[in-house]
Amino acid sequence: MKIKTFLAPMLLVGILVSCTQQTSTDSSLTDPVDDGKLWYEKPFRLVQTNLREIDAITLDPEEYVSMIKDFGANVALFNVGGIVANYPSGLEFEYVNPNLREDMVGRVLELLHEEGIAMMGRFDFSKMNEKFAFENPDWLYKNVKGEYVNYNGQVHACINGPYQQEYSLKILSEALGRYDLDGVFFNMIGYPTRDYSHNYHGICQCDNCQRRFAEYSGGMKLPTEEDNSDPVFNKYREFKQFTIDELFTKTNKLIKSFGEDIAVCTYTIKGVDIVRQEWDYHGSDNVKLDINSWTNRTVANTMVHFVDYPARHAGVWPHLAGRRLIQNMIHGAPLDYYMIGRLENQEDRALIPVLKDIFHFHAENEAFFTDVHSDARVVVIRKNGNEFKGLIRILSENHIPYDIMHPNCLGPVETPKKLEDYDIIVLPDYRNLSDKEVQRLDKYVENGGKILATGFPSTEDKLGNPLEKIRLKSAGVEESYKLYPQEQGRYFKVFPEDKETLKTPSMNDIDIIYLYVDFMECTLKESAKGYLGLIPMAMYGPPEKCYYTEVTEIPGVIENTYGEGKFILIPWQVGDHYEYKSHHAHSMIVQTALNDLLDLEYDIQVDASPLLEISYLKSDSEDYTLIGMNNLSGQVGTAYHQPVPMHDIEVDVKIEKPVRNIRLLKSGENVRMTNTNGMTSFSVPVLHEYEVVIVEY
Repeated sequence: MKIKTFLAPMLLVGILVSCTQQTSTDSSLTDPVDDGKLWYEKPFRLVQTNLREIDAITLDPEEYVSMIKDFGANVALFNVGGIVANYPSGLEFEYVNPNLREDMVGRVLELLHEEGIAMMGRFDFSKMNEKFAFENPDWLYKNVKGEYVNYNGQVHACINGPYQQEYSLKILSEALGRYDLDGVFFNMIGYPTRDYSHNYHGICQCDNCQRRFAEYSGGMKLPTEEDNSDPVFNKYREFKQFTIDELFTKTNKLIKSFGEDIAVCTYTIKGVDIVRQEWDYHGSDNVKLDINSWTNRTVANTMVHFVDYPARHAGVWPHLAGRRLIQNMIHGAPLDYYMIGRLENQEDRALIPVLKDIFHFHAENEAFFTDVHSDARVVVIRKNGNEFKGLIRILSENHIPYDIMHPNCLGPVETPKKLEDYDIIVLPDYRNLSDKEVQRLDKYVENGGKILATGFPSTEDKLGNPLEKIRLKSAGVEESYKLYPQEQGRYFKVFPEDKETLKTPSMNDIDIIYLYVDFMECTLKESAKGYLGLIPMAMYGPPEKCYYTEVTEIPGVIENTYGEGKFILIPWQVGDHYEYKSHHAHSMIVQTALNDLLDLEYDIQVDASPLLEISYLKSDSEDYTLIGMNNLSGQVGTAYHQPVPMHDIEVDVKIEKPVRNIRLLKSGENVRMTNTNGMTSFSVPVLHEYEVVIVEY
């Protein structure tokens, strides 16, 4: 039985409680309707039991399915094939679990489908059992010394070898021909260069990689070192993504030939229906990235049970685990929980009650998390590193709704909202832009858009090769610039005249801001205006010598009007600074740029601790607004304790329709509201771990 659509929750997970606590008499929003969408097109609840070989000895299919059902999940991610097959494969080079007592995949699939629970099959083609690997040496990864990597009897395979390119498709064809899987997940794809002990083995030098890279690059030799300043390595990075996309396009075509409704899930974009995220503990930016970047994909951001590879049997802090799932939920993403082994044989179970509570809450209220979208005015272009992390922390701590988009969205791709639909684009030190992307951003500003850019925007080509010039015309500066490498003892002076414009939040008590990152001195065009003045390196010891003697007019913030829009350039890594030391002045610079220079409009204002994370979503049906609240308190260093309750959280939200009711889904209460000047105001009496506010109109 193929699970083509979601069944009603009571049929899906028979233990779920009816919504008797809801005080509203309108049941249309508490009971999901069968709208014909596939299961993976809605916010599902997935549990991944990453089975070990020995689990086949004691696994009871009936107990396994009962535990999945009791947890409140409606999708199970189950090991099928690749490194180990949990079914009686007839293929010559597919390693069958030696502990297999029955067709484990077939029996579990049958029982899951009887309960209306989908099964996603897990496959891992990154390695081969040593029993078969050395019979096929051209299938294997080879390091710069010409050596293979054999880790616990599993030998690394190469993405460009016949195993991943051809034999993996035979394995998939066998499994999909036998089993009515609802989805397929691929683990550890691409070009891994480290083993599970984190030993670095380098760029694969096998014959297949050498041949394919030479063909792709026009005769270049494979690089032997990962050096971002090397044009050959930058070309190799492009080659890697091209070959990953090519393989998953081919794999997707095969899988869909067995059923168009079979979901493809892995850690890339091309050829998948569900983009998997793992290990990055920032759930919000993971799910926002994929939800807001692609119109035809969803995201599965998994909450990993264990602490790290060497500690697979030890669980993370329960409230850290809960925080991650809550971030998924309040931003409209599916719930995803991953463990080694099975639910019933976990030896560290402390986090399970916390996660189970969230799964059940989501199941009881899944209609509210279905068909919703962000209504943020700000979008941040995703960039790896601390500059991005620091900037989104500043936005989150100041309760500014924001979306995240993949850098590919700067090009001609279809997105849920166009860049042009946002009031403000934030570019976190975005150096590597193509000429077409530069033109699009300039056009965006010219037509009335606003950009806040930090660092060294547009100073590299798309591959990351330095160009040593600023190409964004909307920045209001000349192409050439002077680089000041990171140096201790630098500051910016906040001039009295700066404070006449930079008012929000009040900077009256700050006359100096420290600078300890690379800095770019720019020459302003006539349309631009500078704020702050660079203080060159000042003495910082001994105390008797701690003073500066020079203040320049070299600006630390640049404002430019371009066409109908505006561009703000902070030519240093203010986000990196904030992620490093979380200094209040660096947060203030970003806030004042948004508020005073870019005139950010607020549709929601929250008077609460910076440790409150919010989401701001609207239903596609325009029936309600969803405001998610995640209590991030309780953290001390690396410890995550029970969050401290927050009281009397004041919220003002702009609602264009008459509001008929405001209810708190977690506490089951209705709250009083007032309407003044187009703003609806209310208060959340107490917030424990999380709350979901539904504003109905």
